[in-house]
Amino acid sequence: MTGLREKKKQETREAIVREAGRLFGTNGFQATTMEDIAAGAGVSAGTLYNYFGTKSTVLLAHLESRVADMMDAGSALLADPPADVVRAVQTLTRLYLERFITLERELLGEVIATSFGNTSDLLPELIRLDELLLHQLEALLSRFADRGDLDDDVDVTEAAIAIYGLFATQLIMFVGVKGTSAAALQRSLSRQIGFLFTGLLAPER
Repeated sequence: MTGLREKKKQETREAIVREAGRLFGTNGFQATTMEDIAAGAGVSAGTLYNYFGTKSTVLLAHLESRVADMMDAGSALLADPPADVVRAVQTLTRLYLERFITLERELLGEVIATSFGNTSDLLPELIRLDELLLHQLEALLSRFADRGDLDDDVDVTEAAIAIYGLFATQLIMFVGVKGTSAAALQRSLSRQIGFLFTGLLAPER
């Protein structure tokens, strides 16, 4: 009986998160109310507040589902990565980027604004999600380091942070520069990763 109750609770939670994601994408984060989410998910407002105390925590749950999808895609890549380290990193960050930018711009803007705030209770959770992706990127780099493809002086943790910074910048560009296409962001990110690996200095003559 306890197992059935837990399964029902999980199904209800997932239904709420799915409906919230749909409404956030259709109406925008600010225009969507908790009552809208409850009605769309087929639950009472009281039930919704029992699962999620605020709209921001619903947003966090929606992001967690997206990050879980990214981690699954990343795990598949790590199991059989491209042979070239630059191509492998470009492919992994492209998987991340293409999943993030399916979010509505206003919604991503809300996430980024929260990330830069210092009063939000959600900030530690957003950092935790970033760290999941960072650790996966670090794991990919470590595979190539162990194979001898990276310089011995390369710290894979610092390298992962530098690459993740390029990825985060593209998200900010997507939110801040209207009309920026997903394809343009992907091309820009791939070029920047190439710069990071090959350097910007001209070869010695």
